[in-house]
Formats: sequence, C-alpha cells, structure tokens
Amino acid sequence: MFELGDFYAYCKANQVDIIPYRGAPSPGATIRDRGAYGIFLDFTQIPTLRKLRGICCHEMGHAATGALHKVSSPYELVERSEYRANRWCAEHYLTAEDFQDAFRQGYTELWELSEYFEMPEQDIQKALAYWTVSKGVQF
Repeated sequence: MFELGDFYAYCKANQVDIIPYRGAPSPGATIRDRGAYGIFLDFTQIPTLRKLRGICCHEMGHAATGALHKVSSPYELVERSEYRANRWCAEHYLTAEDFQDAFRQGYTELWELSEYFEMPEQDIQKALAYWTVSKGVQF
C-alpha cells in the first residue's frame, strides 16, 4: 500500500524536485528537463489527503517510468503515458495481493476499497481494471 513517505523517499533518492505551483492547469504534473525531473503540485486543487496520495502515487509513476508526453505533440498519445503511470502504481502499490487482502477482510465495494487504501475511487477502479481486464486476475 502507498504511503506519502514512499513518494518523498523516492523523490529524494532519485533527485526529483517537488515544486508547489499555485494556479497550475492540473493538480499534479511531472516534467523532465535535460534528464532532471520535477513534480509540480497545486495544493489549491488538492482538497483531501486521499486525493494528494492518489496524485503523488500517479506522478511518481510518471517519473519512475519516464512516461511523459509533449503537450503539443501530435505524435505522442497522452493516454499511453497515463496508462503506463497507472500501471506502475498498480504493480507497486495497488497489487493483486493487496486487493486479495482487502477482499478477505470484507472490503468489496469501490468506496470501501477507496477507504481501505486511502486512495481516490478512480485510482482504485483503474488498478482493479488493470488486474482484472489486462492481467486476467480473478478475485
């Protein structure tokens, strides 16, 4: 399961700058410039700790995989970069084993899983889809 400490430890170990950026077009964004990474967080758009955890895990997935795209490129697909970041989060922090543990404890509804993992429902839904649809795991 993901903890914010994992995010900060990853950023420190990999020299990824965490940059507060008020007024950003999205709550979180990862940017690479000449091999250096920066993760921008607009805390005015992040109302809950659960949302912060989801954003940090996702942005760490972008940095860890290098799954970035140019904003104006007609050749790079945003969806491919987003999928790779989401897949990385599922494989590292929302694993099939983690879901099996949650199900064994009686957490079966999406909102219950969201509370169990302390992550946004949409992140849980994407991870579940990755495991069940893409990997064929049956829970």
